[in-house]
Amino acid sequence: MLEANLESQKISTIQKGTEVKVLEVFDNGWSRIRSSFITGYVLSEGLSNINPINIEQEGENIINELSKEELLSKLSFDMNIGEPSGLSLEQFEKILSNNSADKNKIFEENCDYFYYAEQEYGINGVFLAGLAIHESGWGTSSIALNKKNLFGYQAYDGSAYNSAKQFSTYSQGIDLVARVLVKYYLNSNGKEIFGGDIADGRYFNGSTISGVNKCYASDSNWANAIYNIMKGLYNNL
Repeated sequence: MLEANLESQKISTIQKGTEVKVLEVFDNGWSRIRSSFITGYVLSEGLSNINPINIEQEGENIINELSKEELLSKLSFDMNIGEPSGLSLEQFEKILSNNSADKNKIFEENCDYFYYAEQEYGINGVFLAGLAIHESGWGTSSIALNKKNLFGYQAYDGSAYNSAKQFSTYSQGIDLVARVLVKYYLNSNGKEIFGGDIADGRYFNGSTISGVNKCYASDSNWANAIYNIMKGLYNNL
């Protein structure tokens, strides 16, 4: 598309699996991308990590698995959630599997994508999982079940269900929200982030759980809820 609008002129069709560079992510569900020599706009829900297998292989080479005790010692309201958690893929699978609250096995079946998001964008994947768990009630909300939206993304007060964005897969929502958090909440304006992109930082109040709480949620207890979920996940190790 020439503009971020469904009525805009279509300039090309990008085949599934084609690698693109994300230049900018907008709150309205659109992204500006570059593919080969074409630059234009696409719906963000159509974007995701293109090769998680390679990400896994690279991650195994660069990540030293931390123990449960080491991870818990790093957990605090002041920890930098704009940095990777340090969990291996196997540890992500462990903390998000066999949870009785995960009645529909949504987190167990999609646990790898929190690891992939961490590797691709540098965000703490345990925080990302904790956010999804809190907002979706472990995947039991109607928005999570019917729209595959674990984060209540774009769900506005007064019309939460109708306004919430619909995704084709849970992985699409995990990938998109990770990028939105990194670009708008976890880094100051002008900082270089994933793929050579530049952070917008309009909601940046520090890359901590409490810092994100200031603009992400009106509930002052939100940070405490996320922290407790993360602590519970770490204790599953």
